[in-house]
Amino acid sequence: MMVSYVRNRPILAALLAVSLSVVLFAGPGCRSVVDSSRDLTELASAAPTTEPETVAPASAEMPTAKQDPAVIAAETVLAASVVQTSETALRPQHIESRGWYLDHGLPVYQVVAQKSTRWRHSALEALLDQPESPQATLENGARSTNPEIAATAMIGLVRSGYPVEPKQLANLIEAPEVALTTKAALLEALAMTPPGKARPIVKRLFHEREAVIRAEDHSDEELVAAVEDQFWMALATVLPKNELVATLSSNFTQATPPLQKTLLDLLLFHRSAESDEITQHFAELSPQAIQRVGLWEAYLRSVAPFETLVAQMRSAEFETRESATIGLGRDGSTAAQTMLQKITENDATLVQVASVFAWSLIPAHDQWERLAEAPSWRVRLAVAQLVPLQSRYQDVFARLKEDNSRQVREAMIRRSPELVSQQKRPVDMPEVAKPREIPRLTAEEVMTLLDLIESAEHASGEAERTEARRQLLIQPEAVLAAVDQTAKPLAAYDNPYLFDVLLPQCDPAYRHLQEVISGDPKLTLPALRMLEQQSRQGVLPELVVWRLASHVEHFTPMTWPVLMELVRSDEREAAHQIVRRALAHDNPQVRIAAYRYVADYSLDNAASQVRDGLSHEVPNVRVAAIEALASVEGAAGIGHFVKSLTDSDIDVQLAACRALDAQNDKRGIDHLSRMTYASSKSVRLKAAQTIAARKQPDSVSILIRLLSDETAIRSVALDGLSSIVAKDQWPEAISETNSADAKCAAWKNWFDRQAGRSEREFLSPTG
Repeated sequence: MMVSYVRNRPILAALLAVSLSVVLFAGPGCRSVVDSSRDLTELASAAPTTEPETVAPASAEMPTAKQDPAVIAAETVLAASVVQTSETALRPQHIESRGWYLDHGLPVYQVVAQKSTRWRHSALEALLDQPESPQATLENGARSTNPEIAATAMIGLVRSGYPVEPKQLANLIEAPEVALTTKAALLEALAMTPPGKARPIVKRLFHEREAVIRAEDHSDEELVAAVEDQFWMALATVLPKNELVATLSSNFTQATPPLQKTLLDLLLFHRSAESDEITQHFAELSPQAIQRVGLWEAYLRSVAPFETLVAQMRSAEFETRESATIGLGRDGSTAAQTMLQKITENDATLVQVASVFAWSLIPAHDQWERLAEAPSWRVRLAVAQLVPLQSRYQDVFARLKEDNSRQVREAMIRRSPELVSQQKRPVDMPEVAKPREIPRLTAEEVMTLLDLIESAEHASGEAERTEARRQLLIQPEAVLAAVDQTAKPLAAYDNPYLFDVLLPQCDPAYRHLQEVISGDPKLTLPALRMLEQQSRQGVLPELVVWRLASHVEHFTPMTWPVLMELVRSDEREAAHQIVRRALAHDNPQVRIAAYRYVADYSLDNAASQVRDGLSHEVPNVRVAAIEALASVEGAAGIGHFVKSLTDSDIDVQLAACRALDAQNDKRGIDHLSRMTYASSKSVRLKAAQTIAARKQPDSVSILIRLLSDETAIRSVALDGLSSIVAKDQWPEAISETNSADAKCAAWKNWFDRQAGRSEREFLSPTG
């Protein structure tokens, strides 16, 4: 229309220049008409009211420098005024955000795990993305008399790693002229400063948060809730673990459901018995009630027991499966890790991404190298964002920095793994005492010490008891040796001095033992985890295991799985007593751990209890029972394995096939072959993976047939053929640059040419 009415080119050029200047000065986020008589910094600081506003200096330490050209230039760069519209309101609600807005795409638990930011500012981020150092611009902006500009500049300094006094950030947070969204971004920056200086300031602001949030009337309740969430996130960043868990747990029941969701996501990273209060809170609610208040996914991530997580892994809702996967990482047990391994191999890509997050919650596992080789770039990106920056993962860093995906390379380089060697050891990791070297005593020496132990508690005279105790305290190594050599009879010995005083002074394991059997739920689980960590470093004192076995009736569904982890590699009789009780436990996770123990170590007269698990209602229990029975009975259990081939669960059928295959029973591979004709792609895929894992010559013909199936199954078949057939016997046309179709065609032609040769001839390497 402008071209048809304006014939004079100079006039047209002038109009275009005016239009362009209006667009440039309005900024990318401005959605209102800009008054050309007002400069950009004035627009950035204008309040929504029509009355004139007196802006106080952002900090007493800031000099007045409005006329300084460098400050004016910095104000021009950092100024922004964005009007947001609430999507949940019946009518649009315009909120003056002064450029800061919340990125709703990042959930709280992801922000905490990746140490990322969720409050955005387009002008600041554009400045930080420039190749030149923004320090000069940010320092000049921090000198501005406009509190919004000064706040944005200080946040930029914090995000760039430059030192900023936490007190200056706190002054801006308390300033009434600063918009609520800017205060939330300041809180986020305050939590990024050194915890030693920030902790008292954050705690003070947290206790005064009601006054800060309600300093002026805000009609957007969603924004108010987001700022309150930010207060909790800042507090969670600076508080020590124990104090944080106690604070979150004590405030949980009084919080609103949206805030409860945030608290649950913050608790996700801290396993503690303090959260038993929250566990009991949810135990009184049905799944429908939890879903009605919008806490179902957060409940699965942070609180739900293992059996609930297993059941929800089959949900049709992606968010439910994603949260259940993360919950497996929070659980961290051996059974949960086994499930996570299957998820990262078989599930959809987005669920695999969730499994990477779950692995990041489990300390000291060996999955990062395998995860870094995932075929999906989304999974590798999650690995680059979450792999711990520890020197033992240098190979993973190097691989991801050379990844063929730009996003993966940039994510890994951004985390600067070159600084791994300079990182300090995490302060929240507990020190676990290594088990002591215990000498071997003669029978006479043992009896002498046992007599002293008896006298120390039961002697009639005070002097005799005192002398016996003195003699025992000066020879702790001998005491430990004596009780270790007589552990079984001492387990039921009634001597409070021995168990409550003497042994806890000789070995920390006995101190943890007393906390475990104390009956206090706040002490039991942490102490049991400490014993479990100590058992990984060496064998626990046998008397400790006997005492645990004599108190198994006090263990709960939450502590039993940790107890099973504690005896996982213990072959002594005391551990057998615990495993026998676990074989009949109601908790599926405990039963699975017991069956796996039986599969690895011999346990007399356990076959009948293992067979009971073949009819358990949870499929994973039936799978573990089949594996244990294959180890206990061998060929005698073939009848049970054949019966399990008709099980309703595919994983149980696959376990039965593996058990039959281990006994050289052809019915196993025959059933696997039949499963490759199933109408379900997931069934065919699992069957193909099991067949490829056999690495047996009779699998070649089946894998060749699967080369005509769907892409994922073809890939498994190709990998299986490459592992079964000797490399010098591969088709000549096979190379790394070939497409999948070309590789499939080459293998098919190769198989047709082998018709006259035996399996042994074309599977064995020549020469």
